[in-house]
Amino acid sequence: MATQQRTIELARRRFLAGEGADGSVRDTILRSWTRCKAAGVNPAGPIELPHRGQVDPDSAFLRAVRGVVEPIFAEMHTDAVAVLVTDAQGQLVGRWASARRLLVALDSVAAAPGYDCGEQLAGTTALGTVLEEQHPVAVRGAEHFSEVYRDLSAFGAPIIHPVSGTLEGAIDFVSATKDASELMMPLAIRAASEIGTRLLSGYAAADRALLDGYLRADRRGYRRPIIAVNDRLLIANPLATDLLVGVDRQLLQEKIERALADGRRKVVLREGDLPVYATIQKIETADSLAGAVVQLRTAEAESSRRTRRPADSRLSETLPGKSAVWRRFVREAAHAWETRQHTLLIGEPGTGKLTCAQRLSAVASGTVESAVDLSGVVSRSPSSWLAEIAARAANSAAPLVLTHLDKADEPALAALCSWMDGLGDQAWIIGTFAIDARRPTAPASLAARFPHVLEVPPLRDRPEDIPELVATIAGTTGSAGLRVDDAVKRTLSSFDWPGNIRQLERIVNAARRAGDGARIRVADLPLQFRTPRHKRALTRLEQVERDAVIAALQAANGNKKAAAADLGISRATLYRRLVVLDLV
Repeated sequence: MATQQRTIELARRRFLAGEGADGSVRDTILRSWTRCKAAGVNPAGPIELPHRGQVDPDSAFLRAVRGVVEPIFAEMHTDAVAVLVTDAQGQLVGRWASARRLLVALDSVAAAPGYDCGEQLAGTTALGTVLEEQHPVAVRGAEHFSEVYRDLSAFGAPIIHPVSGTLEGAIDFVSATKDASELMMPLAIRAASEIGTRLLSGYAAADRALLDGYLRADRRGYRRPIIAVNDRLLIANPLATDLLVGVDRQLLQEKIERALADGRRKVVLREGDLPVYATIQKIETADSLAGAVVQLRTAEAESSRRTRRPADSRLSETLPGKSAVWRRFVREAAHAWETRQHTLLIGEPGTGKLTCAQRLSAVASGTVESAVDLSGVVSRSPSSWLAEIAARAANSAAPLVLTHLDKADEPALAALCSWMDGLGDQAWIIGTFAIDARRPTAPASLAARFPHVLEVPPLRDRPEDIPELVATIAGTTGSAGLRVDDAVKRTLSSFDWPGNIRQLERIVNAARRAGDGARIRVADLPLQFRTPRHKRALTRLEQVERDAVIAALQAANGNKKAAAADLGISRATLYRRLVVLDLV
């Protein structure tokens, strides 16, 4: 054993030096090392794991875990082994250990409830690596990517829901390497299986209530598309299945969950040329929400229900997104559309300002004319290019779209402002202006000419929209029928995207070119984007708080002191909430 550990340690050093590893390292471990290196995990330590908040001791998951682990732990008759359990996001939710020396060792590496043990943070372990590989994994001593764990060996297995097949978490039996026993692996596998069975029985009452609600609704109407959904199940009759072809299941569930949380009974499940509308009915048991039964309608059925759609509804079809910050932007753009007043779209590079301008123009006039790029004309005399844009404004019913106003120098902007002053309401101008940390807003002289100054939110402020954007990008640039795996959407949603939608487009197109033309898988993504950044899922209250913080920061142009004052909290409190809400 000692000789084998030395061999693996030498292979690890060669791997870290960029020389590659030999056949002494198992494929599972080598894949994990590769992901850890790409994620920037410190191989020498120390490990700084983030604390994701308090664990709910009465969750259905933890109740199922305790019912299995506590009897096993009581029967083991040894203090050399600890049991650790994480949820599907990598947060440690349970720890059982009796030996003080083992507890001290675990505390020293933040292996305690509430801490994030994801592989991209902790490196190769029998928790994070199990979540990535989704099969049992043993990690012995030197096989850990980080040296801080080299005195420990662990045997872990994934906890899988036996009906839905979803990953619920991971369980890990850990001990000092000198005390490790291969018998811990079958014990971990058995425990994981029993936890899954307990989860099934724990969910049985809610799932039965949902099924009963679905059957009642399906019997009431002849040939109506009906689905029933909760976070584990999706039941659909054939008509609903046909309507929902191409709709991502996770996005569908998230839309329905958000509507339930907001108290809405109606929601658009699919936008675009073939929209699908839904009416939602909550299904509840005596003590919990079992899910929802949803009746679907096509666009034809919906058109008979509506005589006139509001502007924000029409814009939502061309600027889809479900995040609160994006819906707020669409509402503001709809107001600009209704008033037909000059509109300036500001935002970081790559946020889609030009796309928004063109789609706003298309909704307003039914046509999309090419935009005038100010960066390409300002080198000429103002009289020549102003005459050109004046002619375009006079001869077209569509709004005049002027891009890259940030590239214009002061004389050019002064000439443009003077021309706009004499224009009155003869034309509607939509402009785009790029902002950054050095120039967080447009010059006051320019902004004063635009009654509507709207900021296109950066992609990091709207992570809920990334799955839909990924599907849209793939559908626009790929071949007909190109599918994107749900795992790809979840992985890409975990990143902050400093380059915004433009960067996301590059990555999706790179994956499309690397794929087989029919499907994009995680393995098709560039290496640095294959391992997700495990972010804690925010509660509904935290999502509302997050939106309020973002709005305050936007209103204060990024000034945290002013934003804190607007929110009625101290600056120190704001900094703490920024960390908790994944805004830094």
